[in-house]
Amino acid sequence: MASQRHSGPSSYKVGTMSEKFDCHYCRDPLQGKKYVQKDGHHCCLKCFDKFCANTCVECRKPISADAKEVHYKNRYWHDTCFRCAKCLHPLASETFVSKDGKILCNKCATREDSPRCKGCFKAIVAGDQNVEYKGTIWHKDCFTCSNCKQVIGTGSFFPKGEDFYCVTCHETKFAKHCVKCNKGLVKAPVWWPMKDNPGTTTASTAKNAP
Repeated sequence: MASQRHSGPSSYKVGTMSEKFDCHYCRDPLQGKKYVQKDGHHCCLKCFDKFCANTCVECRKPISADAKEVHYKNRYWHDTCFRCAKCLHPLASETFVSKDGKILCNKCATREDSPRCKGCFKAIVAGDQNVEYKGTIWHKDCFTCSNCKQVIGTGSFFPKGEDFYCVTCHETKFAKHCVKCNKGLVKAPVWWPMKDNPGTTTASTAKNAP
């Protein structure tokens, strides 16, 4: 019995030859042997690989008649080579996303499109707690004091240029001190809930797009 296979747009059959046919290419007898019928010709498996098989874009080897083949936009893969370009998860039997010529699983494609944390430069994905200040976004635990490196998260802080300081470090480094008691003259930090505060940090949890 011959089983239908697909080689891109055209089909071919694989079976065991019961009649007296020779290979179309090397002329070796095919009777009693496995053969491939393609485009009206009969050929042995070796010649199929050499003259007829598609080349896998991943491993650059021919896709033999016995192998499972994945075809997408005039490109061909062994089914075991059809994997996510990022995490290498097999995708032959799953949905996938094609982006900039790369094949990605749905999870990695979502990460590619996600905003990136200013602190660790990793994607902020669904479920991540994050903070935003003047259009810049961080994971909550990546928003840290530039001096002591403690997590500020959604706590009070002072912005100074490209840096951010917790209340304690800002008072130590920058605050003016009373000449009488030597205590810091601290102004209100950004996160204190004041209506006239011009710069507030927005805390949120990332969600999946609808």
